Amino acid sequence: MTSTELTTQAHEAEIVTPDVTDDGLALLQKQAEALGAAHKIATVLCSTGMVPQAYRGKPDDGAAAILYGAEVGLKPQQALQQVFVVHGQPSIYARTMVGLLKARGYRFETVDTSDESVTVRATSPRGEVEEATWDIARATKAGYTSNKKYTTDPQGMLYAKAASEVSRKIAPDVLLGIRYSAEDLELEPLPVRATAERVDRPRKGRSALDRAKKKPEPVQDDPQVKAAEGIEAAGDAETLDKILNWAANQGLTAGQLDHLQDLAAQRATALGLTAEEA
Repeated sequence: MTSTELTTQAHEAEIVTPDVTDDGLALLQKQAEALGAAHKIATVLCSTGMVPQAYRGKPDDGAAAILYGAEVGLKPQQALQQVFVVHGQPSIYARTMVGLLKARGYRFETVDTSDESVTVRATSPRGEVEEATWDIARATKAGYTSNKKYTTDPQGMLYAKAASEVSRKIAPDVLLGIRYSAEDLELEPLPVRATAERVDRPRKGRSALDRAKKKPEPVQDDPQVKAAEGIEAAGDAETLDKILNWAANQGLTAGQLDHLQDLAAQRATALGLTAEEA
């Protein structure tokens, strides 16, 4: 064998030899193993009545929730109770955020609370202090008061807003960039459309006939909910732009439009669109 042949073989071997110590590959393998373990647990738990209705019979969704919960320090059973997907976004309750941070040495104090305003202060183990105040006026301006809980339990909802905001401000590294709590994203369900049922019962008089012919007026969908669902189902940047442009003309508040912009950005990321395309 000539020296030229030896050099050629050595060059080819150098090209095809894989780098089995690549950090990215190792991380991918660990994630695959974690997904398999999470799916086994979810398959068992999601077939019971011990999980929320959203996960029953859905081990794939349950596995995703378990993996997401593990990232922020929740055990599998806790993750299935505390992690929710609202409009395609994983989120946790404000009280869960507070609990996770307290377990790491953060201190929380409710400075002021009423049905009109709630202020929460947080202190990190290093002594850093953050404070957040939410009142009905701010929640209304941001469009959150469409949730009926702001009427039935305003103090609880305002606390959730203040607590989640101060948690994200003081410990973004722990919460992995969670932008909304479950309370933020829980909107009113889509209204049920009215339907008419014909009743073959003789009625007297012209007015009765007119009433029978009159069609019930349909209930209009909430434009924010409708836009959020459209964004979640969008498959390209053009569709996302059309939905956002439509939403901008529906009389939504600045806070609601910002929320839809965030959803669109996350959908664009999920679709692998570049910044220019999105």
